Amino acid sequence: MEISWREEREAPAKSVGRLWVLLAGILIGLLFLIAIQLGSKWFFTLFVGSLILAASLVPGNRKAFYLALLAFSIPIGVGLALDFQRTPVHHSTHGFLLLLYYLPLLALYLIWAGRCLLEHSHPDISTRGLAPLAAFFGAGVISVLLGGNLLFGAFDLFALLGSIALFVYMSSELRTKRELQVVLTALFAAVWAQGIIAVGQYLTRSSLGLEFFGAVAKLELQQGPPFLTRVGGTIGAPNALARYFDLFLPLGVSLLFCPLRWRTRLLLATAVGSGMAGLAATFSRGGIVTTGAGCLLILFVRLQRRIGLLRALCASALIVPLLLVLVFWIPTPLQARFFRGEDYQAAYGRVPLFQVALNMIRDRPFFGVGLNNYNDVAPRYDNTPQRITSIWNVPVHNLFFYIAAQTGLIGLLLYLLFLLAILRSLWPALRASDPLVASASLGVAVGMAVFFTHGQIEFDSVTRHSMFWFAGGLAVSLGRLAT
Repeated sequence: MEISWREEREAPAKSVGRLWVLLAGILIGLLFLIAIQLGSKWFFTLFVGSLILAASLVPGNRKAFYLALLAFSIPIGVGLALDFQRTPVHHSTHGFLLLLYYLPLLALYLIWAGRCLLEHSHPDISTRGLAPLAAFFGAGVISVLLGGNLLFGAFDLFALLGSIALFVYMSSELRTKRELQVVLTALFAAVWAQGIIAVGQYLTRSSLGLEFFGAVAKLELQQGPPFLTRVGGTIGAPNALARYFDLFLPLGVSLLFCPLRWRTRLLLATAVGSGMAGLAATFSRGGIVTTGAGCLLILFVRLQRRIGLLRALCASALIVPLLLVLVFWIPTPLQARFFRGEDYQAAYGRVPLFQVALNMIRDRPFFGVGLNNYNDVAPRYDNTPQRITSIWNVPVHNLFFYIAAQTGLIGLLLYLLFLLAILRSLWPALRASDPLVASASLGVAVGMAVFFTHGQIEFDSVTRHSMFWFAGGLAVSLGRLAT
């Protein structure tokens, strides 16, 4: 009996579907049995995981379902910390973190593995940036072994593995324009939601009852008149939410110039507007200035392509002063944050933090003090006149100094090589014939530039900053789609 070409092609897909249904059914049963024996937070997390798995059994494109779920869950701070350690040292990783986005990411890896197994194919893993990234992880391992607290170092290494898994999947398995559209749609649904939540938190001066999803119960209050409320959405910290908008608002502005249906453009504009309002509600000076500059740069590039360089310069000469007057001249809480209500002592306090970081780098120039050990050892390196760590023991407010202090100059060099590989992958995508790929590439490139510019006056955990690893993987995939 002969089998048609179409039947031969559909047979592996049907087998993958049956295998996925079997695996999902088993996992649902196991998760439910485990959940009923655990505490409320565990129960809720595993119960939601079971519902997600059950929803994935509905006929349709399961990969697209989980890609959308992954993009939407990135800024949601639901997570568990296994072997949680209580410590007076803040701004570090206190356990083996299991974050919400691990659930859809695990499902996507299972789908990927199942397809390769049943089709007898090899996983086409993107190698862009993997060599310096693997070496950076190795430098992190060495820094932990040579550093002080092995357990806390292991916490950060575990978080880094999860981030690498996110990057590898996004850079390797985003293969079609349709999948790109799914990711972008879910991503800006998340931007819209975070903007709405941030504005709601600012207006009500409350967490909106979203503590379980990552919001902080006690919002940050700006000292001195006027008393400003700074919000963090479901990410938690105001500056962390601002860096989320750093990455993705330029992308949204760039996509507005892409050929779209009017309804799609209206929804995207609504999401971008919501995100900008949310960014303003964080009162992050670095985020507002750098993201605003990035969006203006995209506007200038787009105008230059449509009306020419000279006219674009003239338009910019009119637009920029008007925006500066609206933001900084008219009395608003935002103006007060920049000029009147800010505690300049905190801003000045960032200067001696650089001295502490430099002392660490001089003492351990090759592999640093160890991942996740910065704040623990900082008092030993504090020879500043005001003994800054005794009153404000936080990491240096510079991403690259922070990396160098923890993993040494070797770790910093490897990280920079990894960034260079990501940015190089975007170059062909910027000139792609497909307007969606070209527009998304410009937005991602500017977003990453904004993110790292803001990072020169702010700190964040390199190992668990999922938004950056997601954007990095998206950048590599855009390069692959353009070739």
